[in-house]
Amino acid sequence: MNGSNILDTNRLETLMSYDIMDTHPEVIYDEITSLAASICDTPTSLISLVDDKRQFFKSHHGLDTTGTPIKDSFCKHIISEDIDLLIVEDTHKDNRFSNNSLVIGDPNVGFYAGASLTAENGSRLGTLCVIDYAPRKLNELQIKSLRTLAKQVVHLLDLRKSKKIEEDQKIDLEQKGKLLDNIVNATGIGIWERNLINDSLTLNEQALEIYGLNKTTLSEFKTETWFSLIHKDDLAEVEKKMFDCLNYPSDGCNVQYRMLQEGGNYKWIQDKGKVLQWSEDKKPQLMYGTVQDITEKKNYTTELHRVKNNQEAMINSTKDLMWSVDLNFRLITANTAYHELVTKIQGEPFKEGELVFSDHVPIQVTKKWKAYYNKTLTSGAFSVKQKIQDPKKFWTTYGLTSFDLLYNKEGEKIGITCFSKDITSEVLSQQVLIGAKEELQKIMDTSLDIICTLDEDGYFLSVNKACTQIWGYEPKDIIGTQYLELVYDEDIKLTEDSAESVLSGKKVVNFENRYKHKNGAIVPMLWSSNWDKKDRVYYCIARDNTEKKKAELLLKNSERRFKTLVQESSDIISILDLEAIFTYVSPSVMKVLGAAPEMYTGTNAFDYIHVDDLERVKERFNSIIHSESVEIEPFRFKDINGEWKWFENIITNQLNEPSINGVVVTTRDITEKRKAEEKLENSERRYKTLVQEGSDMICIVNEKAVFSYASPTSAKILNITPEEFVGNSAFDRVHPDDYDMVYNEFLKVLEIPQVTIKPFRYKHGSGHWIWLETVITNKLDEPTISGIVVNSKDVTTKVLHLNAIEEQNAQLKKIAWTQSHIVRAPVARLMGLINLLTDDKGKLNVEEKEQVLNYIFTSADEIDTVIKDIVENTINVIDIEENK
Repeated sequence: MNGSNILDTNRLETLMSYDIMDTHPEVIYDEITSLAASICDTPTSLISLVDDKRQFFKSHHGLDTTGTPIKDSFCKHIISEDIDLLIVEDTHKDNRFSNNSLVIGDPNVGFYAGASLTAENGSRLGTLCVIDYAPRKLNELQIKSLRTLAKQVVHLLDLRKSKKIEEDQKIDLEQKGKLLDNIVNATGIGIWERNLINDSLTLNEQALEIYGLNKTTLSEFKTETWFSLIHKDDLAEVEKKMFDCLNYPSDGCNVQYRMLQEGGNYKWIQDKGKVLQWSEDKKPQLMYGTVQDITEKKNYTTELHRVKNNQEAMINSTKDLMWSVDLNFRLITANTAYHELVTKIQGEPFKEGELVFSDHVPIQVTKKWKAYYNKTLTSGAFSVKQKIQDPKKFWTTYGLTSFDLLYNKEGEKIGITCFSKDITSEVLSQQVLIGAKEELQKIMDTSLDIICTLDEDGYFLSVNKACTQIWGYEPKDIIGTQYLELVYDEDIKLTEDSAESVLSGKKVVNFENRYKHKNGAIVPMLWSSNWDKKDRVYYCIARDNTEKKKAELLLKNSERRFKTLVQESSDIISILDLEAIFTYVSPSVMKVLGAAPEMYTGTNAFDYIHVDDLERVKERFNSIIHSESVEIEPFRFKDINGEWKWFENIITNQLNEPSINGVVVTTRDITEKRKAEEKLENSERRYKTLVQEGSDMICIVNEKAVFSYASPTSAKILNITPEEFVGNSAFDRVHPDDYDMVYNEFLKVLEIPQVTIKPFRYKHGSGHWIWLETVITNKLDEPTISGIVVNSKDVTTKVLHLNAIEEQNAQLKKIAWTQSHIVRAPVARLMGLINLLTDDKGKLNVEEKEQVLNYIFTSADEIDTVIKDIVENTINVIDIEENK
């Protein structure tokens, strides 16, 4: 097998291609080691990746270390011995490991079982292993599960690698100008386990999120439920692949489908699974697999097609010719203009893969184009200008064709790109410029700027008439004068330095100094000059800079005021183009979002907006084309820490303003205001729920006990609507026997903050009396209430129960008192008769003793009858109370 050597270059390159070494722990891998340890009933499980020097533990369940040197590695033997599975039931009896530092020292490994992590190209990357600290054995199911989980680890590594490849492709596409606005990052992976015997499902946290489920509803989630949430257009394919997977033997299933979410939207899901356990009659019992949210990936593919179509539309809309050929000069692709020209020449276009030479053109033309292609392959990019004369027409045209090499992603040469443009108008323009030189002198004399020449010593050789207007001198007064005589004294040194710079061969543009007007005034000047080495002459153009200086001063003051306003403002001022790309962001962004303005310049504003607000914000932003100003309702925007801030925006159309050429956006952070509003809203919602759904009735009365408010619960408690209470006195329905007590307690609340009124009777809407327990609180000074808050609870059942108990106790006391007197008389007689017998001492004869005994028996029977009556009466009292 490939890569079975620890130092094998291909194996190490394959391992490095996953970019997994020394990465942080990830839940998905920790869940696999936890599952492996649980299945194999071991305290430790590791995902071990082996390079040429050490083994790195991507996940280390039950072991507090992230790796060991390769000399101590058990896992390296799977690679060096080129085996898929290594089981060491007793490390102390295996010569390979008996002296290993991990066996004879901490952590004292006694058992090891590892399954190879084998890449698609056959390279062994490491192992998924389980470890125990005492010798042991694994059964077949545990071994099979360990192998399956090892394959799952490789699958996860491949998915992780695919995600990195997608990100690299995104960067590559952006560098080549493919104008791809959104490339969706690969999403997280969920793990599921389905028990087919009882149709139950186990999901990790990521799988719960991807499916849109929660742990509460998971117990009720059956296969039929799952099928009912799949999009009807995908259901047939899912059912087919699912049932094929459940038929023995099965390699598993891989299916993509849309699944209904709680909000009514569909999410694209990729499901991969395999049956891990079959019954003896080949019926599936246990499945295991992964699930991935590929919604963004699906959307990205759609967007990629859209961008590609747009690019093709732009390429095909130009009249310039664009085509590319391979190294054998066969057509790779071409735009519409190229195909139309070829069709015009030979009656039909070239097909892709055909040689781009036509029998309908002279052989000399074909040789010339072959020479161009060969020159590109040997020398690289170049351009050629051609003059074309059509004998059937009476004019000449000119073309410019550019050739360049075409490379693949690996930098290999794969062909030639060609671009041909009609430059007739440009050539004719150059010819017009030649004729324009003849008019130059006339223009000089009519120019408002000074146009002059000076010799190398600085004396004026020529000057146009503009000097009269700007300096007050006639041209004849200037010619022959040394220019420094006119320069303002403080600027002479600066002007001399500039002249030396021009003399050295540098062209000076927009050099500023001051000249002295004939009347003594100072005139700011703006110079551009060039030294002609051949003619030994300075050629200069000078402009009166007075108005510009004034404008600059005004602009400087204006900019200073603007800068102060922008930098010190708590609002963010930004400029965006119509694609929402930032071209300017004010420094206040640092205070609001914690990032420098440069971080946002060149990025798309939509990339920072919450997905739930994105479409709404885009719609409002795009409407600015037809408006002068647009206000965007509050939305969420991500700051430097990844937290969401609430913004409100006003955007102003300044596309036609040359100094701005964009959309000006004024952004205000309303996060705290939003939080306060949400807090108030939640508070009001809680209050409303407590008041409307509670078991108590809450009312507000004035100091005369007249209702101004009653909660909706009044209808449940008293069968009286809140509207019936408002404007009426609270004492109208108090029982006459309780009126004085309630009234006196009510008066107390005018003096103290709160009073509890013991239960009293209040008339129900149906006419009967119920018992209320009430707490009244003085809130007359609270502006939002301005009254007395009354909280009342129906305690009728409680009061009746307490009254019944008191009545029962009274009955029992009465029975006890009455019966105790009845019992006392026979007991006294009985005691006297017993004392008579005790003190007899031979005084009574036999007949008298028999008579005393009969009296004793009679008294005992009487006591027994009384006791039975007491018990029966007591039971009757209790029965009566229970029947109540």
